[in-house]
Amino acid sequence: MTQELMTQPKVSNFNDDPMLVRKAFAQFPSGVAVLAVDIDNEKHALVASSFMVGVSLEPCLVSVAVQKSSETWEVIKGARSLGVSIFGKGQGDLTRKLASKDRAARFEQVAIEVNESGSVFVEDAALWLECSIHDVAEAGDHWMVLLEVSKLGVGDNEPLIWHGAKFRELVDAHSIDVK
Repeated sequence: MTQELMTQPKVSNFNDDPMLVRKAFAQFPSGVAVLAVDIDNEKHALVASSFMVGVSLEPCLVSVAVQKSSETWEVIKGARSLGVSIFGKGQGDLTRKLASKDRAARFEQVAIEVNESGSVFVEDAALWLECSIHDVAEAGDHWMVLLEVSKLGVGDNEPLIWHGAKFRELVDAHSIDVK
């Protein structure tokens, strides 16, 4: 068996093309999460696709990368607990609404539950987590936030996927008609 050499290099310097980094990172599919809290009867939401579960089982930790420029993070980082809803199939428009610049309208006509700790959970999500901030580390132009999970719930909805700067949904490989 002979080994073939690549004709084109697979990697290149991206310093001259900052959009190349965004394009490259968009190739990695992720879920979409909203961190939400009610502070003094005002609801706040931060939408993130840079969310990761399974960081640690003991203690139970998840993580999220938050842009340092986020005004919402400045408000919610002091909350004693945060509600995390992992968006489900069909919630792409809701994701855009909760991430909109119009903060006052973010939760208008959105089905939510607010628990006794002020954590806000979005209806029909694939997964809900109640978390507190475990640790925060500086990571370039973001904060890397470790969240400790205190409560969780699993929904019936399949997760919404963010890939290639588009919302996508899972497809059962067995349902694909191959000819």
